[in-house]
Amino acid sequence: MAEKVKAGNKEYEVAAAGETVCRENGADSFAYRTIVGSGIRSNAVVPTATNKVMQDGEMVMLGIAPRINGYAGTFGHTVPVSGEYTPEQKKCLIDMIEVMKLTKSMLKIGNTGRQIDEVGRALYEKGGYLKYLVCPFAHTMGLMEAEAPFFGPNSDDALEKNMIVNVDVSFFGHPTLHGLRVETCYVITENGAEPLCPEFEEELFNYVK
Repeated sequence: MAEKVKAGNKEYEVAAAGETVCRENGADSFAYRTIVGSGIRSNAVVPTATNKVMQDGEMVMLGIAPRINGYAGTFGHTVPVSGEYTPEQKKCLIDMIEVMKLTKSMLKIGNTGRQIDEVGRALYEKGGYLKYLVCPFAHTMGLMEAEAPFFGPNSDDALEKNMIVNVDVSFFGHPTLHGLRVETCYVITENGAEPLCPEFEEELFNYVK
């Protein structure tokens, strides 16, 4: 999908590239319509692909949720059309990935939503992103890409062994950055959170230097 993110291409071309790979690898449906939201369109929580033409200077929110044998997976990323982030975009991605790492560190059996949410929320407040926060940083996944429990600031739900949990770091409505998401999936073990896709976690954690 990222290879199709280029100035002059349309959002649905990016979606088609991702959906093709998913289908070729056994996906029989999708838990949501594929996310490709460029520029101001990324302000939507789920900006599904349209015929909008991508332009240099924009960021593009990406997400796809293949379903195999009834179970869903997903990823979330936000990449620059030009291939290079502006200084503001780069700082923001670094901040969001730090929130993701801290949230992952809180994914331990017995921790509640309140505990999981606290560390990321503090960083959002420090960075000036808190007023654009819409979704909690962690939720479970199974038959749907996002399903209860949602581990937000008012949640007393506790993590249990073998839960599948998404770390989903996002905001929407920023005046210059619009919307942004980084997301990947973990299984809760006695030793903490193990990524379902270590390669993609590494991609996210090392994407911006």
